[in-house]
Amino acid sequence: MTITELMNGFVRRRSGLLLAGVQAALMLSTALLFWFDRQTSPRAWVPTAPVDPNLPIRGRYITLMMVVPLISTKSETETSDLVGTWQSVQLHVDADRLLAVQKSPSGAGDFGGTIRLSQGSLVVHLDPELAFFIPPDVKDPSIRPDGSTLWVEVTLPGSGAPRPIQLGVDNDGQIEPLALR
Repeated sequence: MTITELMNGFVRRRSGLLLAGVQAALMLSTALLFWFDRQTSPRAWVPTAPVDPNLPIRGRYITLMMVVPLISTKSETETSDLVGTWQSVQLHVDADRLLAVQKSPSGAGDFGGTIRLSQGSLVVHLDPELAFFIPPDVKDPSIRPDGSTLWVEVTLPGSGAPRPIQLGVDNDGQIEPLALR
């Protein structure tokens, strides 16, 4: 073996280790960002509605549509006109629950969704839907045999969509987290 062959092997090995280090640093920085957001951003529980998943990704997951109560800035008569329309809303946390406040038409909203009527109250079906990954050996939590509503706890980061943390069910006014692990 010549010295040139030894040097080429060393350079290739060093390049491979450098690439692995860069990839590890990228993964760690993303994990650190998510951890930091979870520690510093507000968290809230949101009722959900299961949706038929259509993402072209592998793994076992459920798709959930967040059903957020809407606080309208319009009068009662104008409120009924909102049903079925797409509106810009701003999200905020109040007493551990997520609420949507209607934005003015001229302002850009943080999020958007379709306004629906649910049990006499206006709610927003937010876009985008959430994908929540579940272990392969766990029964699908979106199928509720007792007809109860599935809730998701989300983090509201400074920018970007809400990030799901855990699932739960309403138990006498208290959200009880599901043990999925």
